[in-house]
Amino acid sequence: MTRLPVMPPWRPLATLGLTLGCTLPGLALADVWKVVDENGVIQFTNEPPGKKGQLVISSNATEPLQGTSRASLPDATAHTTVAVIHASPAYQAVHGSLSAAAQSYGVDVDLLKAVVATESAFNPKAVSSKGAVGLMQVMPTTAQRYGVQSDRGATVSAKLADPDLNIQTGTRYLADLLKLFGGQTELALAAYNAGEGAVARAGNRIPNYKETQSYVRKVMSIYQLLQAHAG
Repeated sequence: MTRLPVMPPWRPLATLGLTLGCTLPGLALADVWKVVDENGVIQFTNEPPGKKGQLVISSNATEPLQGTSRASLPDATAHTTVAVIHASPAYQAVHGSLSAAAQSYGVDVDLLKAVVATESAFNPKAVSSKGAVGLMQVMPTTAQRYGVQSDRGATVSAKLADPDLNIQTGTRYLADLLKLFGGQTELALAAYNAGEGAVARAGNRIPNYKETQSYVRKVMSIYQLLQAHAG
């Protein structure tokens, strides 16, 4: 995935949406303003835009949460991701589906939001090089385990482009992983990324895969902030 720096002035949401879930270790938190242009397009900038801008991230908002060390705080990009999630029409379009799936399968809705932000930046048409599809980047073989089958009308991959089906399938899988690993969120996320077999082979630890370790950090950083905002 492409790495996301603190946004340059007037970077439009349509461009930003492709890189919502990425992080840059050690990036300092900066002020970020939200601006709506004359065409109604939401944009973000780290340059003060004047009276029309709304400050959504403050560089002073760096005090650690209770019980959390400053070193473990989410980085600037996690803060930016959370701000963009709540301002994104793409998120608003699936908010109801995420809430319904969270309730149906007993998964924290904030965790689902963090997974979708990291996996696809709320792009229902996203397809990975490995063939994972949609908002939660569900593999067709995984979907088949949950009863999604191809027919004359569409392949499994095509069906997974449907946001509701994708969210339902991905949430069911994540819920099963949480149960499998005793509610340990980080292990469930590692399994979601690398497969439950990889976590088991690692002795029920996060596998020593750079991609998987980075993935878990990204999702957990966003999840922590979403929970803090909800509280």
